[in-house]
Amino acid sequence: MSRYLALAAVLLGAASTRTAAQTSIAQSVARAPDGVVRVQYASRAGACGDGRDMIGLGHAFFTGSIQSYGGHWTADQCRPGPVRVALSVMGGRVTQLKTYVGGSWSVGSGRITDLGIVPSADAAAYFFGLVPQLDGASKRERLLLPAVLADDPNAVPRLTALARDAARTRDIRRESIQWIGLLGDASVVPTLVGFVRQAPASPARADDDDDEGPGEEGIGTAAVGALSFVQDHAGIPALIEFARNGQSWARRSAVFWLGQSGDPRAFAVLHTIIENPKETDALRSRAIFSLSHGDSIPPAEFAYLRGIYSRVSSMRLKDAILMGMADENSGSGSWLLEKARDRSESMESRRKALFWAGQRRATPTKDLADFYRTTSEAELREHAIFVLSQRDDEAAVNELLRIARDDSDKRMRGKAMFWLAQKDDPRVAKLISDRVSR
Repeated sequence: MSRYLALAAVLLGAASTRTAAQTSIAQSVARAPDGVVRVQYASRAGACGDGRDMIGLGHAFFTGSIQSYGGHWTADQCRPGPVRVALSVMGGRVTQLKTYVGGSWSVGSGRITDLGIVPSADAAAYFFGLVPQLDGASKRERLLLPAVLADDPNAVPRLTALARDAARTRDIRRESIQWIGLLGDASVVPTLVGFVRQAPASPARADDDDDEGPGEEGIGTAAVGALSFVQDHAGIPALIEFARNGQSWARRSAVFWLGQSGDPRAFAVLHTIIENPKETDALRSRAIFSLSHGDSIPPAEFAYLRGIYSRVSSMRLKDAILMGMADENSGSGSWLLEKARDRSESMESRRKALFWAGQRRATPTKDLADFYRTTSEAELREHAIFVLSQRDDEAAVNELLRIARDDSDKRMRGKAMFWLAQKDDPRVAKLISDRVSR
């Protein structure tokens, strides 16, 4: 018994020390004069930054005002380093946060209080505790970021508590759920599934494109997305189940995130949905979009979409495939131009194929110019001029100048001149001046 009492005393003593350290951070901030309080602590594994605006962690990426979850990214200037947080303080209360990873503090201006390096777990507890105070503030800036970047094993339970707290704003609850997926392993899957299933049923609609889940304003939708972030693809089976049998909003969301996962099981499910005529065109076109707009889509999937193009009758599905082939990794520039030339296709499909071919940076401008020169149909010739006008390279401008000066069709010369006038190019100004002076 005495051994157990001694162990309990040690544990209670450690807890007391930890609580005191956490309180110490809060007390130091509260005692600081108005101005900026700086604090630094160890970051969790996988966190990196450039010491300024860029921060990365797993599938989450932040730079400037841009915030992104999901996919994959790389940046040479994003390097491991400690977390640095600058807290704006007024009257002993924090009003704003600015978080950095790596780098070092600048000299700065105004009143600065530097708390130095603090234990990472204590910093996490302090910043999670700060959420209720700042949640909903008009100048809230990535409130959860300093907490989740800390090297703290208790982040997921704390995030779960925030996500379940109805007193918190929708934004905080959604962000908490996203971070559960980003930081969690297979053990968080039941929690995320629970958030999806707790959302109330939505009215059945045959062709519903609304992305937000019902009831709690997208909390369930955030949980569906978070399943795609979980380590080792542990959330994919749950996503597949929601894609097949979930509520309509959950199916739409799951279909999108399956395509972002890069998982062969996910691609197979998307094929099934795309080829099932009993599914709505809305869901099938979303599956096509997902299959052609992910970060890890292999060439075989683009080939699959090209292969089924002739087998789908819906214009919505055809349009989705054409748009998907605009992806730079699709290798489909020549295929799109073939569709644009194909007289068996509708004029609208041919126009869209030409447009998406032009949107691909990998499509040579020479091929677009050749399309214009070899096409006799006025509607496509005019559209080709517009497509060329959307490109900024020298070859496109040269072709438009040629058309404006030398084309035998007066109407096409006028169209080329119109689009050239939108560009800031001295040759265009001279061409217009020469035309006026005639």
